[in-house]
Amino acid sequence: MYDLNTISRNLNTNIIGRSIIQYDCLNSTLAKAKNIFASCPDGTVILSENQTEPSRSASQWPYVSDKNIYLSIILKSVTSDQVLPLMGVAGCSSVLKSAENLYGLDCRIKWPNDVIINGKSFSYTKSDIGAKGSGIIITLNINVNMEEEIKNSKITSIKAETGQETEREKLIGTILSEIEIHYKEIMNTGKASSALDIYNKNLLYKDKEIGVIKKGRKTLRKVLVKNINTNGWLTVINEKGQEEILSPGDISIQYEEA
Repeated sequence: MYDLNTISRNLNTNIIGRSIIQYDCLNSTLAKAKNIFASCPDGTVILSENQTEPSRSASQWPYVSDKNIYLSIILKSVTSDQVLPLMGVAGCSSVLKSAENLYGLDCRIKWPNDVIINGKSFSYTKSDIGAKGSGIIITLNINVNMEEEIKNSKITSIKAETGQETEREKLIGTILSEIEIHYKEIMNTGKASSALDIYNKNLLYKDKEIGVIKKGRKTLRKVLVKNINTNGWLTVINEKGQEEILSPGDISIQYEEA
């Protein structure tokens, strides 16, 4: 199980992580967070050593006990649907900055959900509306110390990249502290300027051409990526030279690094 005292020693927050509930195994931390949302204070963190209902295909993203980080954060002070993608931006930016500062890793962000190293994802972020349409829940799945389970796969882990065993609790405390910085900015201003700055500086396909396919269609279009806008959506230049805004729920992306 996670050492909660070590997490607390690495926290620099007054909201997020002041209440932490941990479990040995859950269907998912997101489902549990929604279930207990009403009874928990703002900033409550749900931790689990493993999950049985992963948000991604288990064949593509294996879940392993005692080696990775599976958590959800209950955030009650932001309620607007417009803020939802910005909290996802905050989550990705916080994971990236923490991994770079703690381990010297050169990370990129693959919009909208993944933080990657050397072309392989090691972290997945999801933001959801809380119970009964109130608040927001951020969910993080981070590959930390597994190696054998991901050999020859399209994902990686911090240990696979550094060769070193990683203290999960220190990483959790650091990430939660970063998220709180962005959370407070969003609460106070309705904007996520600092998180977006990190995100756009590290966007995998910034100023590059990608292929996009609208859901329900088969036609692949080529567009040039500009950045992530202030709403957390992708800004591109289409084949007609016009600026276009793409929502993550409406498209799939094809991109290969040269």
